Amino acid sequence: MVARPFETLFEGSDGRYYTDWQVRQRRRTGEWRLCVRQRTPDRRLVETEDGALLLLAPTAADELPAGVEIRVADGRARVVDTRRRPSE
Repeated sequence: MVARPFETLFEGSDGRYYTDWQVRQRRRTGEWRLCVRQRTPDRRLVETEDGALLLLAPTAADELPAGVEIRVADGRARVVDTRRRPSE
């Protein structure tokens, strides 16, 4: 069995996905600040730099939409959304 390069995958209330490494990195750099952590079910509410609240809830990697992939480089796993964005 091959170990996964991340422990938890989160779906954000902003429609984006994040690995546990991305969440830790944003908190470490001050981009996000933890407001509340609920353990059962596991959810986290963070405040972003611009003061918005973002709810993070664990999700399964096999539930990612088409075009959203997990990429690993230098031992760090991150989510990349390759779906085309509509022009504004």
